[in-house]
Amino acid sequence: MLTFALPTGRSLKECIEILDCAGLPTERLKKAERSLVIEEANFRYLLSKPSDVPAMVYYGAADLALAGKDVIEEADVALTELLDTGRGRCRMAVAGPARVAARFRKEACGLMGLKVATKYTHLAEKTFAGWGVQIKLLKLNGSVELAPALGLADCIFDVVQTGGTLAANGLQVIKETMPVSLRLVAGNASVQMRWRSLSGVVGALASAVRAA
Repeated sequence: MLTFALPTGRSLKECIEILDCAGLPTERLKKAERSLVIEEANFRYLLSKPSDVPAMVYYGAADLALAGKDVIEEADVALTELLDTGRGRCRMAVAGPARVAARFRKEACGLMGLKVATKYTHLAEKTFAGWGVQIKLLKLNGSVELAPALGLADCIFDVVQTGGTLAANGLQVIKETMPVSLRLVAGNASVQMRWRSLSGVVGALASAVRAA
């Protein structure tokens, strides 16, 4: 039996579509309701909070997982990325009011000490450090767009899809930093020890993605 970790929430529907197209059993998965462990044929599906999915495969609770590139990078654990499904496309970006956007058009040293609100603290620190900028982080798990208006932060670092929420809160995308989409990942140990079992499923998913 292969164990698959999948994110709950808005990504789950897209994950089920991908599995469906690859010919994996999904009838019980579609009716999961509040169940967090679903077994169908030779598969076990673990439904987990998106940010916890990378840990499921890293610690060996699951062999494979579908997870957003944003949560994979934030988790900062060693995983083997097997496939970019191209689904759930969005991007990571710095966003803020116009006065802060103007600071980004000058020398990077002018950004030192910038107050950044985000739930992606590790990724934000890594991104700004890559530009040679030290920032002050404010971790928020929701409504991060409110932080600049309340004076809690100069700007935010978050996933952006349409940009509608940013615009509604007087913010604009200042700098896109990374494309995001659903990725198929496996634990390094599973790849080494169980590749013969995994390869057929990985191949079916790759074919489904190419055909979409």
